Amino acid sequence: MFLVSDTPEAQARDIRGWLPVHPSVALVVSATYFEWTLCRVLISLSSRPNTAVRRDLSRVFGLDRYKQFWSSELGHLTVPRRLTEVIKDWNSVTKAFDARNRLVHGRDRYTKKMALPHVENLLRAVVDLRVYALENGYDVAQRLLVRREAVIRPK
Repeated sequence: MFLVSDTPEAQARDIRGWLPVHPSVALVVSATYFEWTLCRVLISLSSRPNTAVRRDLSRVFGLDRYKQFWSSELGHLTVPRRLTEVIKDWNSVTKAFDARNRLVHGRDRYTKKMALPHVENLLRAVVDLRVYALENGYDVAQRLLVRREAVIRPK
């Protein structure tokens, strides 16, 4: 979908480019971009080996489970914050995912006007995740460090 080295601005521009012609695609891609970013942040800020985090993430579906996984995985950080605190407008993300779910399960379709707020809210949530990662020493636009052993971090 995107290259890791693409800037957030370029990624957002590409997604917004779908809105006039394929608003439903823009909505699905923005939700995918949010999940991709969320997973990169989880893997990068975890203290466990990458393979273990990826394995466990493969069984995480839905926003509620992401919230639980986030709390269990990132509680070791110096200033841990819940996912719902990191994302400034969590309610809009849940509404966007509800819209995405209706769309991918064939229960609705979206015009540009209908999809635009969801796309924009998801793109803002991606920025929130990127900022949190940077505050904790990781740039989502960089390659993931390979962690083969658990890291014990002092509290």
